[in-house]
Amino acid sequence: MKVCVARLETLFYFIRTFAMRVAWNASRGEFSIGDYYYFYKLNRIAEREGLEMVEVRTFGDLKDYDVLVFNYPEIKFRPFDALRISKWAEQGKKIILAGYFSNIDGVSRNINRVSKQFGLRINYDVIRDPERNAGDEMFPIAKCDDLEVVMPCSASVSGGKSFVVGRGVFGAVSKNVLVLGTCVFWDNYSIDLAQNREFALRILRGEF
Repeated sequence: MKVCVARLETLFYFIRTFAMRVAWNASRGEFSIGDYYYFYKLNRIAEREGLEMVEVRTFGDLKDYDVLVFNYPEIKFRPFDALRISKWAEQGKKIILAGYFSNIDGVSRNINRVSKQFGLRINYDVIRDPERNAGDEMFPIAKCDDLEVVMPCSASVSGGKSFVVGRGVFGAVSKNVLVLGTCVFWDNYSIDLAQNREFALRILRGEF
């Protein structure tokens, strides 16, 4: 009986994984997931793992997806955008807001317009680690549960439950929303560092 239950749980896990639909938002000036120079490896990995990842250019269409990624949003979120994101999180959708260090291009400030309603904030700073890094103090090594990850060019994150920690807090979670201090941990260069590949998949599956 226990064996049957275990097999059913495994089956349901794979059903949920393969049914997961990921929206990579491109309506607020984010990096394009179709940019071969930056993200062809992430696209290839997601495809191999059975994740359906689609670039979405109309904000309202995000409602049709399970995981919503906002990777370096440069265009200002409107108050109604924040309300819709809050509603989607309440409905169980997983929201990822990824910024960059020192509020470059105003991205951290823009993310905070949304994240503040969840008690999360990207700070206007940078985390450097001269001791534990991947060859440069701007490439600090951190931990996410059992994974060792590299979080390049990251700001620190305040509030919520810490999700990625090292020299500082690189990411935190609150009410189905994950805020990350960097958006380049899964680009073509960084995704091959440490266990960033497994970390990226964990996030795209909404496992936070």
